[in-house]
Amino acid sequence: MYSRDGHYVVASMNPILSPPKAVLVVGAPTSRRERLETVLADVADSVYVAESTDRATAVLSEHDDVGCVVLAADCDGVVGFRRTVTDHDEYLPVVLLFDGSVTDVSGVTSAGETTLLPTSASDEELCDIVTDHFETYRDRLVTAEESDMLQSFLSSIEIPMFVKDEQGRHLRKTEAWGGIDPEVVVGKTDRELYAYDPESAEQFYDHDMRVIENGERIVDREEAPGPPGNRYWARTTKVPWHDDDGSVKGLLGLSYEITDLKQQERRLELLEDRFDQFATFLSEEVLDTLQSANGQLGIARETGDDDAFRAIESAHDRMEQRLRDLSTLAGKSPNVGATNSVNLAYVINEVWSFIATGDAQLALHVPDETLIHASMGGIRPIVENLLRHAADSGEDVTVSVGALQAGFYVAHDAPTSSADCGRATESGFVTPNDGRGSGLAFVSEIVERNNWSLTVTDRDESGTRIEIRGPLVVTGTETDCVPGADHSLTESDPVGEGDVTGSVEVESVSNWWTLAGTTGTQRQQRDYYFAHAAVEGDARIEARLVDIEHVNDYGSGGLMVRDGLGPEDPYGFLGWTVGRGTEILWRTDPGGETSRHLLDDDAGPQWLRIDRIGDTVTYLVSLDGSNWRRLDQRPVALSDPIHVGLAVSGAIPTDECEATFADVTVCELDCE
Repeated sequence: MYSRDGHYVVASMNPILSPPKAVLVVGAPTSRRERLETVLADVADSVYVAESTDRATAVLSEHDDVGCVVLAADCDGVVGFRRTVTDHDEYLPVVLLFDGSVTDVSGVTSAGETTLLPTSASDEELCDIVTDHFETYRDRLVTAEESDMLQSFLSSIEIPMFVKDEQGRHLRKTEAWGGIDPEVVVGKTDRELYAYDPESAEQFYDHDMRVIENGERIVDREEAPGPPGNRYWARTTKVPWHDDDGSVKGLLGLSYEITDLKQQERRLELLEDRFDQFATFLSEEVLDTLQSANGQLGIARETGDDDAFRAIESAHDRMEQRLRDLSTLAGKSPNVGATNSVNLAYVINEVWSFIATGDAQLALHVPDETLIHASMGGIRPIVENLLRHAADSGEDVTVSVGALQAGFYVAHDAPTSSADCGRATESGFVTPNDGRGSGLAFVSEIVERNNWSLTVTDRDESGTRIEIRGPLVVTGTETDCVPGADHSLTESDPVGEGDVTGSVEVESVSNWWTLAGTTGTQRQQRDYYFAHAAVEGDARIEARLVDIEHVNDYGSGGLMVRDGLGPEDPYGFLGWTVGRGTEILWRTDPGGETSRHLLDDDAGPQWLRIDRIGDTVTYLVSLDGSNWRRLDQRPVALSDPIHVGLAVSGAIPTDECEATFADVTVCELDCE
């Protein structure tokens, strides 16, 4: 055939579509060669004849359809040519014809697999051997071709595919983006890979054994692997891998992530419930407001009182405000899209001004400076429904509102029980006296959607208390502190339980820091590589997060303060997670669980700051390094000296995450 530039090239035959069925006859006297050519023409598509091994070597390079070589043992250079055949194609079969005068054929057989056939053998016997060799050679080529196709497929496709042996050990795995390095999984079972979650590990391994031992097919099974706190949904298929004799030698499988799909399903389910709740809730809110406006309208008609007209206008304004707030919450959680914090005391006072009825009194225990990270339209409906529920709980009721370390509470002293109040938070519950009750169910749904928590308890005297925990809250005023002595990040260490590795590069002139780190285990309580300094007393660290490598959705980089370098020591972390937004982590006490809050924002890498004043840690962010916004404030048990610095985590074993920081400063604080 000819190439596009007009040069002659040998066509490459595909063994699957066009199996090689030509015979190359080498050596032998002329009369025998002619007979062999005639005999083999019955079983071969083509018969090439070469008088010498040199000519035979040229034929092999010119034709790729040779499926068997018939070689005379008495021709010159027979051993060398046999090696040439092996070098050309180790699978190409060779038949060596020999007679009694040639007794030593060991040199030929040692150069490659060779079938020995006396020249006295019948033509039929020779044809049968050549036919068998055609089939064997084709099978070997097809196997090699399929192996090459599988190799290319596995190395290029991004869907996690895997092959396991009869003991459930990984033999191959694709290099799917965001997954574990294929070299790490080879030789390991799911029991070993998911050892951090023994229950799931045993379940996955049991599925493998069902496929291998029973020949069962597992198709589109939905699983939730991944480290605690970072689980993802996957749809997995596993089928038996059979040997030529039909016995099972392992399994083949594929798994693709469906986290987005499962989240979408969950969102649709919640949306359906939300529509029902909103319809009920909205009808109640609009009905209340219209009844109030109609009452004032009657007064205005009778008296012409300007105050009545203003009350009607105010009622309409409240209706518009509620509709806007509900529109905000219909598609978002209260803190999604919030770029600023709102003053909690202001929201409470504003809402109380138009929902207070009768002799209800408000006892506000929220400091004036308390901030909550949420949009006004997101938090106001929650506060309004909690206050309305409390105010409507009885006559002459006192409603108390206070700040918590991570949220706030609303309580009342009316003689009701937490059980009744708890039932009122359930979707579909209505009170028997007026058919209402969707307000608390509405609050409960919003709290759940935002991964907060709602608890109802009985007060010591009488009444109930509803606590909302989870929002980022700053309860104290910003302490007036003066930066003191600077500290340099002179140490770097792994922090965590796994085999953590990392590196630090510093450009001292420009004050740029590049940290790279892996994690040893997949756990919610992250492993980090930590560049740090030891500081006594109150301290501050701030830096600009310039960039972070997207090795997976969970890798993160940011600032950290720690009581110590042990895996169970208290700490606080503020950083950026590539696929999930701004992240705050903390462990309040030694040996406690790590708590986590994701802001789910789109701000991207920005200026970060952590202030440690006593046992209080405050987390701040800024767009320019000058105007800081406090995100959260909470106690962390820190004893001097504390460790302050930069941290990076790959989140998934073998995934090295790299983060770059600029304008890094660590200093002591002189606080009044």
